[in-house]
Amino acid sequence: MTKLEGIFSALLTPFRKDESIDRDAIGSLVDFQVKLKIQGTYVGGSSGEAMLQSLEERTNALRWTAEAAAGRLMLIAHVGAIATADTLHLAKVAGDAGYQAISAITPYYYGFSRDEVMAHYRELADNSPLPLIIYNFPARTTGFSTEELTTLLTHENIIGIKHTSSDMYQLERLREANPDALIYNGYDEMCLAGLASGAQGAIGTTYNFMGDLYVELRRHVADGSLEEARRLQRMANDVIDVLIAVGVMPGSKAALDIMGVYVGPSRRPFRKLSDADRTKMEAALRPLLEWRKTHA
Repeated sequence: MTKLEGIFSALLTPFRKDESIDRDAIGSLVDFQVKLKIQGTYVGGSSGEAMLQSLEERTNALRWTAEAAAGRLMLIAHVGAIATADTLHLAKVAGDAGYQAISAITPYYYGFSRDEVMAHYRELADNSPLPLIIYNFPARTTGFSTEELTTLLTHENIIGIKHTSSDMYQLERLREANPDALIYNGYDEMCLAGLASGAQGAIGTTYNFMGDLYVELRRHVADGSLEEARRLQRMANDVIDVLIAVGVMPGSKAALDIMGVYVGPSRRPFRKLSDADRTKMEAALRPLLEWRKTHA
């Protein structure tokens, strides 16, 4: 499980202009993740626009990413879907493709009961060929109590939690109650807070293009150099401020394009960035690119 600790990019999905998945660009994007020296990548999640894809597209994206990674990165497959059958299908795909673990968002939209949600995760854990990381994202789905998550973690095939929440109290309580579980911080802008509260790693969108900064931030937290860690978090948050203003998904793809890694547009209804938006992104990225020159 220690191999699954660290910084994982929530991998974007490259699209062509016609919004079909660009298989060749997946390879270039994965190469860039390796160059950033992150520990791994989390494939097929919110950042990958998975909820805008068909089951066949998600299946292909998981397989093509594993082929591109070729053992160079640790791989976590997000297999969450509304239908349990779809989730089980994607878990098998991930197992066959060579992923190290799976993760799954809580089934959404229909307001499923707590018993239904817990049964969904138990069935997934019972039948998955890979260990499961629960995706706790209360801003998008019904969140879990600390007690519910701790109960799920008693399953031998459930090994951790992706905690996409600003509730650092809950993260710390989960760490205290489940010392052997993997806990990932989910909000990029709170990476430092999550690591300081006990997370062993972090999964995030902006790690696609500045994962090297977060690797360094995590190192400073481990060394007790909190002032330097705060400086790096501020640098990241200056970029995130602009991303929020222009649109996180298309803005993140523009950031990669500015760095020479073309991943195409986001799928509609995400909007295209204007020239003014791109200019803002270029300005926001300059301090990061200057920092990178001295830390390559």
